[in-house]
Amino acid sequence: MAEPVEVKIVQSDNDARELDKLLWQTLWQPLGFPRDVRHQFMIQGDEIELCAKLNGRIVGGLIAVRTNDKELELRHMAVAAPFQRSGVGRSLVAELVRMAASKDCTKIRTIARNTSTGFFRKMEFEKTQQSAPEHPVFLKHGIRLEIMDRNVEPSTPGDAAKPRTFAVTFGTAEKKTFTS
Repeated sequence: MAEPVEVKIVQSDNDARELDKLLWQTLWQPLGFPRDVRHQFMIQGDEIELCAKLNGRIVGGLIAVRTNDKELELRHMAVAAPFQRSGVGRSLVAELVRMAASKDCTKIRTIARNTSTGFFRKMEFEKTQQSAPEHPVFLKHGIRLEIMDRNVEPSTPGDAAKPRTFAVTFGTAEKKTFTS
């Protein structure tokens, strides 16, 4: 049976710390980056932190930044290993798209690792013609980056009231479903 995952804006200091820890453990610790690396990768703009919770525990999250009036940049996204390929990442991106539309943003950009470009393509992101930055630590581990964009359709009345609880499946052959 699918279990409900709640996707919401991070509001408490405890959730912010838990999300930061998840990002580090999933994205940067395996590559040997220092614990505070996330701050080295910050860019200017209003930050949005979303978390996916299952039974009160953060199992995924993302950081996005509003870089101008019409664009968000999805900076970091991670899902805890036991919950990967279960719909948590799709639920996070679906909520970010909903939020972007409600704020009249027309595009979401991300700089994706080559290990995640397939996921982003499924989420309607497309590779741009822009050259992605390179980082020696990523290159050492065979990680290449790709700039990808997703167009965002304007929201319609009632979109803001859509549910933010997503049904995802863990450890079974059941079809993965989610709503946005």
